[in-house]
Amino acid sequence: MPLARVLGEEVGKVLADIHRENGVDLALGDSVAAFEGGKRVERVRTKNGRRLECDLVVAGIGIMPNSELLAASGAAVDNGVLVDERCRTSLPDVYAAGDVANHLHPVFGRLRVEHWNNGYQQGRAAAGSMLGRDQPYDYLHSFWSNQYDHVIEYVGFAARWDRLVFRGRPESRKFLGFYLNEGIVRGAVGLNRGGDPDDPKEDGELKAVASLIRNRVPVDPARLANEDVDLRRLASPGIQ
Repeated sequence: MPLARVLGEEVGKVLADIHRENGVDLALGDSVAAFEGGKRVERVRTKNGRRLECDLVVAGIGIMPNSELLAASGAAVDNGVLVDERCRTSLPDVYAAGDVANHLHPVFGRLRVEHWNNGYQQGRAAAGSMLGRDQPYDYLHSFWSNQYDHVIEYVGFAARWDRLVFRGRPESRKFLGFYLNEGIVRGAVGLNRGGDPDDPKEDGELKAVASLIRNRVPVDPARLANEDVDLRRLASPGIQ
């Protein structure tokens, strides 16, 4: 399912239905075996034996962090260049930011994030550290995606979760989803709902959820799902 690794199968199914309604043929559980044609690509052959006629192929195959130069210089690397909470590598006076940086986050632990928001925010943080600013890079990661006339907003970082709680019905295509691990919200997604958590002019639901994530507030899943419960109250420690 689209984005299922990040958002889970339930949200992925909603997105898959949206794509199908817009004429997309999703070849799920399959992969590319070969491109075929004469002077240009004419079809794609999949490992399951399908032949898909086409005039153009757009290949999104992921990235590998380009850390070879720093590794050769003696920097510690592991799924990218290891940096501390101030974007410092293990080499003196060498900093790293963006997709290549596997950084130590005060809320999420060690992680590497491949998104425009992180490159922008972490670049600023690295520059501040170079100028002597003693402040950890604690940006609460977020990403967005516009798919047709639907808007996805996500805040936090949930590499795994033991419970997914919805506020609003997924089939309505206007809902919030909360990714919990051991009773703590680690990430949240909004489809056509929740607002931009990074917009200082907005005071939407995802901004309130961001406070839950940052402060690691234990929360009752039933209250998360209850439309009558103000998320801002849940984000205030001691108010349940």
